[in-house]
Amino acid sequence: MRHTARVLLAAFKAHLIATFQYRVQEGMSMVGLLIESLIYLVVWTTVSEARGGEVGGFSTDEIAGYFIAWMFVRNVTTGWSPYAMEWRIRRGDFNSLLLRPIHPIFADTSEMLASKAVAMITVVPAMIALALVFKPRFELVPWSLLALIPALVLAFVLRYVLMYVLALTAFWTTRLGGLFELWYGVEFFFSGRVAPLTVLPEWAQQVANLLPFKWMFYFPLELLLGRSQPDEMLFGFAMQVLWLTVMVLLMRFVWQRAARRYAAVGG
Repeated sequence: MRHTARVLLAAFKAHLIATFQYRVQEGMSMVGLLIESLIYLVVWTTVSEARGGEVGGFSTDEIAGYFIAWMFVRNVTTGWSPYAMEWRIRRGDFNSLLLRPIHPIFADTSEMLASKAVAMITVVPAMIALALVFKPRFELVPWSLLALIPALVLAFVLRYVLMYVLALTAFWTTRLGGLFELWYGVEFFFSGRVAPLTVLPEWAQQVANLLPFKWMFYFPLELLLGRSQPDEMLFGFAMQVLWLTVMVLLMRFVWQRAARRYAAVGG
């Protein structure tokens, strides 16, 4: 474990330096994030104003707060794409990765964390700028903010492992485009990324409670906004741990068979 931690730290430092070298690419990614959040913010504040200043239990200034906080949570909990796995398999890059003493997922984690650390340098100023323009209302609850830290960690790990499981199907299909777009569409709808889940019909909210997507995004976002009650917080953590356990077991099962398949066909 100590050896793995040292390897991860060294890889993180290397990827951090590399990320700073590609400032234009990182800048364009942040522009895309800003535009996406700005579109949602403008659309839903307009809808709220058209409905008398409230939509889905959010006032207009709370909607502004939702999508400004959305930028922070999105940056922390998302990032890695299954297409990277597809590209490696098709090019044969896994030949060298499988010879390393640690699982490839750890090196990928270091790279992604380095990217997130650099991205946060621009995310926070962008949030401040949007707050000055849209005048959001936040209700910062101390116990909720403390719970936010482990919630974000679990949300990040859960989504990352789930995406890794999805990516491993490339060992059999070699193409992930259709499967990934289907998965992303479902996540987009049930995670709260396009709108607060409270604007969905009741049946859709019940479905969202059972799927992992809400616990990867909407749950920590509600904690940041101070809209979660203690019993809801405990249920949210329970669902995160449950889904993470399922995904870790599934990844181990799929990885063993994927690695054997890769070796069987000659890498």
